[in-house]
Amino acid sequence: MQLNPRYQHAVQVSAALIGHDEKIIIDAFRFALKNAFEPHELVELILQSLLFDGYPCALEGLIALKRTLPEILPASEEFEPYNSANLEEWKSRGVSLCKRIYGDNFEPLLDNVGNLSPSLKEWMLNEGYGRVLARQSLPIDIREMGIIAILIVKGYPRQLHSHMRGALEVGVSLHELNEAIAICEGFTAKANISSAAEILQKLT
Repeated sequence: MQLNPRYQHAVQVSAALIGHDEKIIIDAFRFALKNAFEPHELVELILQSLLFDGYPCALEGLIALKRTLPEILPASEEFEPYNSANLEEWKSRGVSLCKRIYGDNFEPLLDNVGNLSPSLKEWMLNEGYGRVLARQSLPIDIREMGIIAILIVKGYPRQLHSHMRGALEVGVSLHELNEAIAICEGFTAKANISSAAEILQKLT
């Protein structure tokens, strides 16, 4: 079974962003634009990378996209100003999305993160899920495939397990997750690929 092209390109673009090689990133952008993505959707994949690889990754990704499509940025971005109304909206949709992804594990997740840092718990819900991942410009299943690629490439098994489970909750199949792992082989160490395969096996 062939992988959904939008999933394929979400994985390839996100993995390329983490590699920090501008030529590879631009090639991934061009391939995605030709086959499956609109420019504003690539912007969303780039913006969400800041949650997992920081502002330098997001900034370099946007610079690469600007070089790929100089006429696009920043006009294609869904801009949400930082104000009191949006703060409430981000909090509400962050809780809603997090519950959708984690299901019965939502409350334990909050407890675990809160026991590490109450500040991080609030940032995760309001900024991570609410402000970034719940944006309507890109469906959550495609976002999760991009996140999974980043976590595979960077080698974060604990978070990868959580996001693989989350991807299954929003409609991604086990086969599609397995294909995502295969795509990442060219972007990371074999140990990270083996670890991802083991995590997926435990979810079957």
